[in-house]
Amino acid sequence: MMLHIKNVQIIGENNVFPGEVLVKGGKIAEVGAHVPCPEGAEVLDGGGQYLSPGFIDLHVHGGGGYSAMGGKDAVVRMCEAHARYGTTSILPTTLAAPIAQLKTAMDGIREAQSATDNVHILGVHLEGPFLSPNMCGAQSPENILVPDEWDCEDLLSYWDGIKIVGAAPETKGGMALGKLIRKHGAVASVAHSTADYDLAQEAFRNGYSDVTHLYNACTSCHKIGVFRHAGTVEAALVNDDVTTQVIADLRHQPEGVLRLIYKCKGADKMYVITDGLEFAATQMQEGEEFVQENGMAVVYTDGVMLLADRSCLAGSVATCDLLVRNLYTKLHLPLCDCVKMASLTPARVIGIDDHTGKIAAGYDADLLLFNDDVRISAVFVSGKRVV
Repeated sequence: MMLHIKNVQIIGENNVFPGEVLVKGGKIAEVGAHVPCPEGAEVLDGGGQYLSPGFIDLHVHGGGGYSAMGGKDAVVRMCEAHARYGTTSILPTTLAAPIAQLKTAMDGIREAQSATDNVHILGVHLEGPFLSPNMCGAQSPENILVPDEWDCEDLLSYWDGIKIVGAAPETKGGMALGKLIRKHGAVASVAHSTADYDLAQEAFRNGYSDVTHLYNACTSCHKIGVFRHAGTVEAALVNDDVTTQVIADLRHQPEGVLRLIYKCKGADKMYVITDGLEFAATQMQEGEEFVQENGMAVVYTDGVMLLADRSCLAGSVATCDLLVRNLYTKLHLPLCDCVKMASLTPARVIGIDDHTGKIAAGYDADLLLFNDDVRISAVFVSGKRVV
């Protein structure tokens, strides 16, 4: 099958330009100001809309009412729910849980990979269970484990689809775990951690290269006595080698904080995640209460999920299009950067940027059409229109 897309504003890596795209066999065959249309090709007139690479969400626990830990069918449904909002590649993310349950969840995600062609399921992101009990947020405290007390090698060897592991480096065995994660070819991300500035920088020298949802469930500048001390946030902001996950729903961080992260990290080291729960990519009602897969009760309030006692944030109900929309229409950042933070940069984080994440010849034809308000009208996965 061939598809010729014309009359679009193509969002490139560093600029936006008018042009045309030819898709053959699920790949982008040609990109240019004028691309010849082969005989027999389907023609799509984009009506002057933007043509964007598909979004890539590397941290998402659920969607459409389904959980990443719910087995094959649930994983397929959650991933396809996010595809309706522009996510063409997704990394289902587990919650802290017993090792046996994590292995079962990985089995379901692995089976889901071949059960749908409406979205690319990239593997798994293990958020925990090796987190800090003092920074657990909405993670279940009884499921948080200490690395030194478990066979981490056994867990990390279970599936080569493990792409990211979130862990707290200050835990007993946490530094060695960072090295082990990297040895297995996955990204070690500082997550749900009480590490201060110096310990975080030590972690970055010991395998960790990423920070999970920056400013959330991690330390930042704080006072001890009369003196201020820097935290993980500041360590990440000043370290040019470190990438940072950001929930740009304007609930987890306000506009000013998002601007600060962007100013320090730029679009090549800052990338957006939804951290979406089962209730992402659904229509929520104010005050609705639910129980997560890990048994934690949560409530939907003012565009975000909170623990039922409203003591802290509990993940989001965001979709990737909302994150890009906020950065573009509220912060007024360059559109190519907004899109890069949801496509090419996350692709680079897990090493798949050689075939996905941008509009270029030879790349996967994962494409979106949207208007000036980032309202999506079409989603293509490997050249197939799914929305």
